Amino acid sequence: MESPDAELRLHATFAVGWEGNFQAAIPLIERLYDSDIRVQQTAVNALCNLRDDRILNLLLERLEKGPLEQKRCILFNLWRFYSKQEEVTSIYLKYLEHEDPDLRFDALVCLRPVTEVREHLEVYRKCLKDKDHRIRELALKRLAEEGGGSLSELREEIEASINDSDMKVKREALKILKRNIPK
Repeated sequence: MESPDAELRLHATFAVGWEGNFQAAIPLIERLYDSDIRVQQTAVNALCNLRDDRILNLLLERLEKGPLEQKRCILFNLWRFYSKQEEVTSIYLKYLEHEDPDLRFDALVCLRPVTEVREHLEVYRKCLKDKDHRIRELALKRLAEEGGGSLSELREEIEASINDSDMKVKREALKILKRNIPK
């Protein structure tokens, strides 16, 4: 893991990241600060594979201060902290407010596996007005999956999405409206 060759560090980092290998925690934490971003990302995955909730705070610190690629990798791994689901959900909700559209999109992608859409209808309402078309489209897809009467609360915003500048967003809005959302 200390090799000058980034490829060797990457493979070594991957190799020691298995559930219960707590002896690897310190060397893996060191790899979070590696000069090679691929090694950093592999270290995030390996640390999460350890299944040790004690590393969550470290990952949250890296989520605040690390490079963008590492932040994205961390967001995609937080769901693994099952016992911290409430905290993880709040992190995803926080990152839906981030200035970087890639981080907002990733947070929206990751939110669904840890919580129900109907629990956060106001969040999805806000996402329907996001500047990034990917976020608007995904919000509509998630709402379509949810279905049911809860969508009637968002009917106005969904109807407004028919006039969106992005064709995929329009298509998703039309799909939902064709299902006859109750007024």
